[in-house]
This record gives sequence, C-alpha cells and structure tokens, in this order.
Amino acid sequence: MEHRAGNIERRAVITGIGPVTTIGTGKAALWSGLQGEASAIRRIPESGHSLSGVTRLHARHAAWIDDFAPAAWFPPHKLKRLDRYVQFSLVASRLALHDSGLLSDIRLANRVGISFGSGLGGIAHAEARHAAFLEHGIRAVTPALAFQIWGGSAHSNIAIEFGLQGPATTNSNSCASGNVALIDAARFIRDGSADVVIAGAAECPLAPLTFAAFDHIHTMSRWSGEPPQHAMRPFHRDRDGFVMAEGAAAFVVEEYEHAKKRGARIYAEITGWSLTNEAHHMTSPRPDGAPLRAAVQQALDSARLRPEHISYINTHGSSTPANDAHECLQLARVFGDCIRHVPVSGTKAYTGHTLGAAGAIEAAICLVAMEQGWLPPTLHLTDVDPALGGFDLVPLHAREAKLDHVLSNSFGFGGIDSCVVFSRV
Repeated sequence: MEHRAGNIERRAVITGIGPVTTIGTGKAALWSGLQGEASAIRRIPESGHSLSGVTRLHARHAAWIDDFAPAAWFPPHKLKRLDRYVQFSLVASRLALHDSGLLSDIRLANRVGISFGSGLGGIAHAEARHAAFLEHGIRAVTPALAFQIWGGSAHSNIAIEFGLQGPATTNSNSCASGNVALIDAARFIRDGSADVVIAGAAECPLAPLTFAAFDHIHTMSRWSGEPPQHAMRPFHRDRDGFVMAEGAAAFVVEEYEHAKKRGARIYAEITGWSLTNEAHHMTSPRPDGAPLRAAVQQALDSARLRPEHISYINTHGSSTPANDAHECLQLARVFGDCIRHVPVSGTKAYTGHTLGAAGAIEAAICLVAMEQGWLPPTLHLTDVDPALGGFDLVPLHAREAKLDHVLSNSFGFGGIDSCVVFSRV
C-alpha cells in the first residue's frame, strides 16, 4: 500500500460493505430484507428474551437479531472474551473486508486504520455481570470484564483480529456515532494517515436498565395496537417514538487511486460531511433549527453540491413527534423549492433504532440503494403528518431511481448533528 505524500487530492471511497442487521447479515441478505419491505420490529415476548418479565415498562417493542450464531464465527476460547457488540463489530468488519476483496490481502498493515463508534459500548454485558455480582459476589467478576465493556473494545479487537497497525479511533457520539466513524475514516484517507480504513459502528442496547432509562424519558413508542411492526412509523400522523434495536455495519473506506489500482469495485465516494453541536439541550432540538440547517448546508458545501444535485435524503427519522417534523422543516429551509422533488425517507421502520449504529446501518442502506438504483421506502406510512404534506416521503413501497448523490442524516442526544454525502464515482 503506497502512501502518496503531499497529494492534497486524496479521495475517500467505499469498497466494502458489512451489515449485521435485524433484517439481514451480509450485503445480499440486507438487500433481500429491504426488497421484502418487512419490518423486524416485534413485541417483546413474556419469556425467553433479556427484556422479558421487566415490569412497568410502557414500551413493549424491540428489534433484535435471532439468527446471529457467535459460535459460527468465533472459537470458544475467544468467544468468552467478547461482548456481543464486539462480536457484531468483528463480523461486520470481516464481511466488509471480504466484500472489498481485501480480507486475504491486507499488506502493509500500518497503512490500514480503524474508525469505529458505539453510543453505549458493552452496557448490556455490564448490566448482566452486575446482576451476577450482586447474587454471587466477586466470584462472578471475570478478569476480562473491563476489556469486554469499554467503548474502545471494538476497534482494539478489530486491530488484533486482522493485524492492523494504522491509526485507530473510537467515538461515542450517541446516535451520530456511525456517521462520525465514516467522517473520521475519510479524514484519515484525505490527510494521508492511511490508505484503507475499517469504519463502522455497533450497538447492543437491549438490556433492562438501559431500556427502562429510555422508556422513562418518553422517547420510545408506547404503541399497543396491531400489527407490532407499526410501533415505529416515521412521519406518520400518530407516531409516538422509536423502537430500540441492535445491529452493526462496517465499511472499507479506501483511497481512490489505491482502490482503482487494484481494480476494486467502488460503491461511492464520501464527498461531504458535517459535524456540529446544537449547544442547547441533551434531548430536545434547538427550536429555531439553525444548527441543524447549518449541518445540512455544511455537508452540501463540503461536497461542492447544490440542493438540486441531491438524488435522495435518508433522514434520521426517529419517529418521535418532535424530530421528524423538525428535521423536515429544516431540510425544506435549506433545499427551498427543490425539496418537493427530492425523495426523503426514514428507514428505521425496517430495522428499529440502533442508537449508535444507526448511521452506519443507514449508510449501508444508502450504498446498496445507489448500487441497485432503488429508493428505500418509509414503511408503515399510511397517514402522513399533515405538516409534512409537501414532501416526497416514499410511502410504503420502493421505487426505481438513479441515485448520484445521497445525503444521510444522523442526529444524536447531546445535540450532535451529523450529515454525510455519498456520491457516485
């Protein structure tokens, strides 16, 4: 891998996709799940799940991965040291490397970096071990616990697994963590620190205390009707919150000339991004919307694009009453009349809201959509919020479309606003 020192035109492209999601693991399975237009959201069963039996919860729905078999990916001696979110991170990275054609050919590993994110890290495992500690005392505490649950465990284990010695970083930017991981990867490529970066995010938050905390602040849906999948309905007149989920996605972000030289398939280029903070409130957006508008505009400006160039917007679309309307209003202010002609959808209705992994999973959806010439729909959108009547929200069913430039938004607790632009090469 050659470091082309002094080249200010280094471009960051994506050559590998590795999703581990509630609608499919691996790119082919993700595409199949998207085409099926079915949601992974389910009612929490009365028994057999980590959230079963938790009393006095108002939110009773979640989305989880049933068919993830850790023993198929890891030997027993390694598996016992890996938290579930790290397992997801490693599998997603392996899938991305395989998809890129680099899995068996990572040379000069000091030129391969890692940029990973997770809002909560190994919090579910920490909860489980704490319960065991209370019941059995110090005997229940394993020497590996600290290394299983800390936020940097994913990127460190990825480095060890694949022998990668380049720049490595972890971010914990709440629900924007996936976008931030891609932004940091693009920066590593552009500034010459690396030729290849494994970037992504993972989250496994389905644990009683964590779930109850989000339930307590009224951010999650309290839907009690049928079907269960309709608990999460971005842009719907009666939306009432998100549905918590688990998942991950990883990518191979590569310097363009490096990818071109080896004949790699290029999904898209990361041409623009933004990362700002609203400096207002931990959970509520600033009412005037100025920081969010600035984030969208900065992403367009950094990509050197005008609103009319954008083919599709994948929104944060968290299905909360405040977020969806606020996000769309600010998009309209940036895009002006163009917004009537730009498809806008919310894909969390497929997967549930994976918190820190959401931006990465939505990036995978955007890249597959660009490859397939396909607009992801907003599922369950049977009755649009009247305030959003002027938007093309791609309700219920997908459409064919050529996507040249895609804007993907992720906004997180703490006032974090992040946008990424993917462009066809």
